[in-house]
Amino acid sequence: MLASRFWYVVLALVLGASLFVLQLATSMYNRAGLRAMDEGLSSDSQVVSWYLRNDARERSAQLIKFALNQDIAKDLQKASGSEDKVPDDVRARVLAALKKVNQEIPEEDAFDAVFAVDQHGRVVAHLGYDQASGMSDFELGGYPVVADALHGYVRDDTLQLDRLYRVVARPVEFDLGSLPAGAVVGARVVDQRFARVLSQRTGAAVAFYMDGASTVSAAPEGFDRTQLDQINSDLSALAEDESYQKLGRSSARMIGGNVRVVYSLLPGEAGQLGAGYVVGRLPAHVSSPFDFFRQADDKDKAQVNLVLVVGVALGAALLGLLFSFFEHTQPINSFRAESVRLAKGEVDQLTPSKFRGVFRKIASDINDGVDALVAKGGGSPRRAADLGKVLGDIPDQPVMSAFSFPGDTSAAAPASVPASEVSPEPARALPSPPGARSLPKPKPAAGAAEPAPAATAPAGPAGGPPAPPRREPPKPPGPPERASGNGEVGDEQAEWQKVYQDFVATKQQCGEKTEGFTYEKFEQTLKKNREALMARHQCSRVKFSVYVKDGKAALKASPIKD
Repeated sequence: MLASRFWYVVLALVLGASLFVLQLATSMYNRAGLRAMDEGLSSDSQVVSWYLRNDARERSAQLIKFALNQDIAKDLQKASGSEDKVPDDVRARVLAALKKVNQEIPEEDAFDAVFAVDQHGRVVAHLGYDQASGMSDFELGGYPVVADALHGYVRDDTLQLDRLYRVVARPVEFDLGSLPAGAVVGARVVDQRFARVLSQRTGAAVAFYMDGASTVSAAPEGFDRTQLDQINSDLSALAEDESYQKLGRSSARMIGGNVRVVYSLLPGEAGQLGAGYVVGRLPAHVSSPFDFFRQADDKDKAQVNLVLVVGVALGAALLGLLFSFFEHTQPINSFRAESVRLAKGEVDQLTPSKFRGVFRKIASDINDGVDALVAKGGGSPRRAADLGKVLGDIPDQPVMSAFSFPGDTSAAAPASVPASEVSPEPARALPSPPGARSLPKPKPAAGAAEPAPAATAPAGPAGGPPAPPRREPPKPPGPPERASGNGEVGDEQAEWQKVYQDFVATKQQCGEKTEGFTYEKFEQTLKKNREALMARHQCSRVKFSVYVKDGKAALKASPIKD
């Protein structure tokens, strides 16, 4: 499962890196968008200031028509000569003249209010300012913009009356050698229409405020104009804005958590009283990496290389499926097939060498569990394994010997030898391993030739005592002698003990380990295979012998028919 696990790690790292890049891109996008928006708001504020000045110049040009009207100039001169009260007939003639000239002005340049002021600052007549109707003592001479016009200057200003007004004033000349006869003042209300024009020109939301509260506002499409009402709670904090206090324009500020604004004071007297305007924009902000998908339009999506994206996704999925098939599905299918064979009785145990990884351990545990259950339940022993499977060739990896036992991991399995190719004569006995215990010689079977007597100890030198017998190397410990009433069974046991000793000695000569290699397990295996061969070949007994194959100890079995 190494490749699959490695692939999982790779995918996890790619996913983590992707999320990191998206989070990084979100932060960078928001920061860049905020910086760009602050620059845009500063530009919007300058555009509004430029528009106010330009509008004043254009409207002051319209006042020329009032200033050059001789009826207005003559009657203003008469009103200025009266110290006590402006005559009613003079008021009437000036009002009629104002109405006549006002009709000549285009609608888009028309004033919301027009005032004719004499040298004393008294309003002789006016149009559009209903608040002054019926007031005979209404004056404007105290405002700097009007006072400058009475002294011959053209001025503009923003006045804070009942509402905010953009005002332009121009002197009215009657006698070129004397002071102006008076002045005409044109005023435009800073209302919803005025704010809408500014919003269209800047593309930003625009609002005007005075006395610490918003008066009018306008916003482009997609901007909720009511969001600008939040400036009412933010105006009190402008006292702490150093840029606003010194330069008349604040730094960019966030109000309500979703609107970015810049405050600016209005030029003139209204600005000195704290009146101003504010421009605002919604920040280009993404709240999460997935918010990119919501804000992206069709043009953005068209720039994505879908072929590359789909190809990478399919390639990664295909590799994952291949790894999963070879390291998960295929081993499970093999284990399932062997389990079905075990359930049907085709085999009496699983073969761990057929499996890989954890399945090999599971197969070994199942085999051990079956053996434990059979031994505990007292049931019939498992049928003998096929000799070809037990003594036959096993793949070179891992290398094991026939009749491998727990702890024996270095032996190799011998090849199965057909009975017809095996000589009935016993294999030549090999020297016993050092330390092995000497066992009694087996009795010859019926009809078999008597074994040759052991050689006597050689004689010593002439006239001397005989030489001591040669000491045989110790043999491996064998099983305790078992009492048996049957001579044939006793002969077979002795023969198997001899085979066991030869097999151990051969393994030691070949450099193989013998720890944990017990006679009881060896005997059990021989019994199973003896029964299988006797049933298959209809023989009376089976003879086992030891030989060396490929540098490893091996066994061969020869069926014998009496």
